[in-house]
Amino acid sequence: LKQLPRISSAGASTFPVIYEGVVASNSSSSTRDVSCPSPTWYVPTSAPPTIHNQQMNNRATIFGSLDRQLSLLDPMSDRVSTILVWQNLIVSTRQDKKSQLLQRMKLSKNAAPKKKVLLHNVSGAITGGLWAVMGASGSGKSTLLNTLACRLDVNTVVEGEMRLNGAPYNNAELKRIAGYVMQDDLLNGYLTVEETLMYTAKLRLPRTFTDKQREERVEDVLNDLGLVHVRKAIIGSQLKQGISGSERKRLCVSMQLLNRPQLLFLDEPTTGLDSVTALDLLHTLHALAHGKSQEKAVTIVCSIHQPQSKIFNLFDSLTLLKSGKIIYQGPRKQAMEVFRAAGFPCPLYTNPADHLLDVITPAKTGDREDVHQQEEATDKAIIQCQNPIEIDLNMGVDKRLEQMGSLPLNPTWFQQVHVLLQRNFREQKRKWKITAVCLLQTIIMAVLIGTVFLRIGQTQSSIVRRESVIFFCIINQGIFGALTVINSFPVERTLTLRERASGTYFASSYFVAKIVADTLVQIPIPIAFSCVVYFLVGLDATVGKFFMFTLFTLLCSMSSTSLALMISALCQTTDMSVTVLPMALEVTRLFSGFFLAPSRLPKYFTWLDALSYVKYSFVGVSLNEFQGLRLSCANTRSIPVNATYSITKQCIETGEYFITERGYDYLNIWACVGVLFAIIIFCRFCAFIGVRFLKN
Repeated sequence: LKQLPRISSAGASTFPVIYEGVVASNSSSSTRDVSCPSPTWYVPTSAPPTIHNQQMNNRATIFGSLDRQLSLLDPMSDRVSTILVWQNLIVSTRQDKKSQLLQRMKLSKNAAPKKKVLLHNVSGAITGGLWAVMGASGSGKSTLLNTLACRLDVNTVVEGEMRLNGAPYNNAELKRIAGYVMQDDLLNGYLTVEETLMYTAKLRLPRTFTDKQREERVEDVLNDLGLVHVRKAIIGSQLKQGISGSERKRLCVSMQLLNRPQLLFLDEPTTGLDSVTALDLLHTLHALAHGKSQEKAVTIVCSIHQPQSKIFNLFDSLTLLKSGKIIYQGPRKQAMEVFRAAGFPCPLYTNPADHLLDVITPAKTGDREDVHQQEEATDKAIIQCQNPIEIDLNMGVDKRLEQMGSLPLNPTWFQQVHVLLQRNFREQKRKWKITAVCLLQTIIMAVLIGTVFLRIGQTQSSIVRRESVIFFCIINQGIFGALTVINSFPVERTLTLRERASGTYFASSYFVAKIVADTLVQIPIPIAFSCVVYFLVGLDATVGKFFMFTLFTLLCSMSSTSLALMISALCQTTDMSVTVLPMALEVTRLFSGFFLAPSRLPKYFTWLDALSYVKYSFVGVSLNEFQGLRLSCANTRSIPVNATYSITKQCIETGEYFITERGYDYLNIWACVGVLFAIIIFCRFCAFIGVRFLKN
């Protein structure tokens, strides 16, 4: 570390020496002091306002009386394995491509896109302990946290340098050694606390860990976070009562601590908690940041709005933001003395956090120009009471080889699929009522259809009724299957994106496990439907034809499910999905081959006809039923085939005549089976593309 020149003031003693990331006293002691990186985005060029001059002249005397504490977590200590440094960081948002296009169309082709700066040329370092990132609403707390954690939106531009142990880093590298706890607690409400931690341990801990080691790690985290008493409790959701808000927050933290991260980000962890619960949570975080053993010590960075004094006193270091600029950065205990030296002492019996924010928050009333000048004077006074430092981007480079060389391998893709399958089946087991209702309504509909078309027989009039019941069976299974899964991906979307951002699993492993689990739960429903409706209606009582009918019913259900999955994955929200799905179902039903027979289809509709999964299911079942069918010629009369034409005074003895007349013979049964499989694969591939790449 390089020692910076001391800054002195006329008639006052010199300041304590400030190193890059370390504050040391003026004495020659060899001990290291509290980590205190200071902002470099502003260097004072003029004197502060007159009102502060006398206090500025005495600031050295004030600092000279401070007792410098030894560093709890020295940057050079072995207990600090991660040093995060950033310099000249500028973060801004840009318009998305759609907005840019609309703006250029309204104004001109050369119109510059709108740009909003969120962080203004900030610099600093995080070197260990419990850090607080404070500021008023809109000051840039979450932006700074998300920037350092590589969690920004795609329409955000980042300029400047960010180094992790002396080297540039990205999200893939950071998520292997860091954790991130979001402000809102998204958890699987059907699992217990212990099950959630165990599945997370199986997905995040090294592949070489045994089940016993994972159980020991889960037990360790449960004890550290105080969740032992609710280990068997269901987490719950908005519709089902579960654990409390504090316990949910602790569970989110414990999930990130399973793999012993070296760095932990928390975005406003006290949001939604009462004062007692929030204080209890911060006590836990403080204990984690100062773990007794080296392997448990973790650097924790929290963005927090306005904590109570007891919570404020638990932080080791503080970063104070205002309008995207760092006003103060350093030890928490030194912040009040800096503000006091700047002419803003904290009144007696006042919360220090409230006082800091009251000073830097501009007044809402008064002349705008006067308020602005007063605001600038306040900022300059506070900044001039701090010694500027130079950020060393190579800080912690000696720790990098040890850090990256000791990272174990994550579980394999097949291990992830296996664990996610177990989790999905456990969730489906807890949702057994939904599955039971689906099966019950399927049986009820099968009985109703079977009784309406009861024993249609083999007379000439049975031809039309046979075709109608086949069409209704196909439509029924298609709609039931699609409506069951239409909100599948949108409901889990936010949770899935968050787990993937944490490096829990791959998108492909999640998709495969979900598709397999949902398909296995779906299979019994069309089978039960076929067993009931086939014999009630009295279709051709042949073993082979029954199994072929069941196969087409199953493929029809899976095709509609695949179509619904594709729509839900691409539309991203339930509202948009339920808006698009009805149109898709109506188009497939219109071009099903029942209303417009293939032999009478206009050529300009052939492309829509080719995309309809209902057409291939209906034609396949019709071929299966009419091939080899023998009909009775008793009481021969006009047979109304549909509303537009009829077969008059002709006895149809076999079903092949009807197949040829309707044009069903342009495909065979196995061709219909193959096309349905192709539709299922194509739709699910498109659904995977939506799950994998659509993240906004």
